[in-house]
Amino acid sequence: MEADGVLLNDLDRPVEGVSVTAQGDGGLVDVVIHTSPGRSESREAKAVTVSGADFRYRADIHVTGPVRTRTWTVRAGAWSLILPPVVGAG
Repeated sequence: MEADGVLLNDLDRPVEGVSVTAQGDGGLVDVVIHTSPGRSESREAKAVTVSGADFRYRADIHVTGPVRTRTWTVRAGAWSLILPPVVGAG
């Protein structure tokens, strides 16, 4: 597992879970790697790469895979909503 090209966890340490959470609109995410019960490591990153034996991942509600390598890249402002005007405002 890598964050911005820096190796965080190698194949010799099994991973129980990984969570990636957006930090608002700054273009970074919090990456948390759970390696054993009660042990975790966290890092901020713009790109996260997971490699190893066949694995599945969930994006939104969809489970995808198996894959051997997958990279996610954060792009600030890449997703937005356009909302209708509020009735009676203004």
